[in-house]
Formats: sequence, C-alpha cells, structure tokens
Amino acid sequence: MKRTLLIVGIIVVLGVGLGPWAYRTFRDQGDLIALPAFDYRTNDSWAALPPEMPPAVWAEGWAVDVILVGPDDGLAPRSQTQISSQTDRAVEQSKRLSESLSVIGPVYAPLYREANAATDLSAALKFYLDDHNRGRAFVIATDHPLPPEMLAPILDDESLRERFGGFLRLTRARGDDALFSSIAGLENTASNFLAYCPPQYAEAETCQPVVEIGRQDGMMIVSQDEPIAGDNLTGYKEWLEANVAKTAEPLGALEEVEIIDIRRPGETDPKPEASEN
Repeated sequence: MKRTLLIVGIIVVLGVGLGPWAYRTFRDQGDLIALPAFDYRTNDSWAALPPEMPPAVWAEGWAVDVILVGPDDGLAPRSQTQISSQTDRAVEQSKRLSESLSVIGPVYAPLYREANAATDLSAALKFYLDDHNRGRAFVIATDHPLPPEMLAPILDDESLRERFGGFLRLTRARGDDALFSSIAGLENTASNFLAYCPPQYAEAETCQPVVEIGRQDGMMIVSQDEPIAGDNLTGYKEWLEANVAKTAEPLGALEEVEIIDIRRPGETDPKPEASEN
C-alpha cells in the first residue's frame, strides 16, 4: 500500500513539474508556418553581417570574406513564438562562430527557410555577390551539405571560381565517421569537387578542409586553434595577387545629357526667307 502511494506521489509531482513544459512544448507542434521569402537587402534577413561594408578589391587589394551557413540558421517554426525564438538563437549562434571565423575575414550568415533552402540560399549568395563582394575572394563555411543550386554561379563563372577559396566543413571532433560532403548529392571524394575547387588547390588533398567545432553554453563554437582551415588558406592572398586579375572599379551610371545647338553671343535663329510674289 505504501509503495503504491509512493508511486502515485511521484507521478503527481512529475505531473505538476512537467505539465507546463509539456503543454508549452506540444501545444506548438502544429504544422510549419509558411514564412515569406527573405529580402536579403534588409539586415534582419541575416544572422550575421559585417558592421560596415568591407573595402573593395580595387581599393585595398585582396581580402577574404566568409559565407556562413551554420547551425540553426535554417528556420522551421510551428508558431509565432518559435519564429522569434529560432531567429534569436540563429543570431546568437552565428555570433559565436563569427568570433573565430572573423580571423579569416568578415562573416555573412543568411537566415533561410529550411523548407526552401535551395531558393533562399541561392538568393542570399546572389545578393552578396552583386552588392557586397566587390571583387573580393570568399569561402563558404557550413555544418551540413549545401544545395547545388546555391553553388551554381561558382560553376558558371570562371572568374568567380578563381576567387572562391573552397569550403570550410564545421565538424564535431568525432573522427572520420562524422565527415560529410559540403555539397548535397555528391559523394565525398576529392575528384567530385574538382569543378568547384579553385586552381590553387590543384595539389591539395581537398578544398573542403575540416574546421573542428565543439559546444559551449549550448552553442557551437570553433574548438581548434588557428590557423583555421590549415594550409588551405595559408598564402591564399599571395596566390591571388600572383595569379588572378583584380576586378576593376565599375563605371558610374551614365547620366542622360540633353544635346543643344551652340551659338555665338548675339546669334539668333535665322529668319525665314521672304516668299517671292
């Protein structure tokens, strides 16, 4: 009898303690909210952005940016409350990783809809290339395989591929079993990445070196010592300087100019000749 009462008491205590948590948790487990597409022209569509526009290659020479597609940047909310919660976590997570990755260069981390990753990440990279890149080199850091659609511009544009420094695989230190391909659908072999790899990696084992990450306060952080990406980025700027032509500063927009006749002072329109009678 006493044992039965003890068990009942434990159940009651657990029910009182876990009831509110269970209600909040399972109440929100409805269908995913159909989020609108992100507008990457606005700062709130990014989990991380540099505080100011980095200098263009034609202004201060070669530099490297980091495109981060990391943990928690893909949103899949089931309630209005989760939208804010997931966004806040993505911003904090990207901030933690950016603290280490910024030794490479300024960090750009787009938010995206997990269900529309290919569309959103393609749009984010396009906006970065059109409006922020300005001839700079860049690398892509990720903790999971990326959609090939996002990376299509690298395959289509040889000059862009020359400025692409490869992938940084954010990987927990668990050994080779945890390694993944940086591109969804591709077998994780060096030969499959030749089309994406820049020429300076011709003699390297891979253009997707591992960056070891760990966990701190519930967030992922870079856990390895510098240099990040090992030898792959060592001397990269020097290689660019020796082998890749810098993008020229674009001309400003041409203004429409009205063309008028030029007359000397005192000149007027010629008078029409008098008609003969």
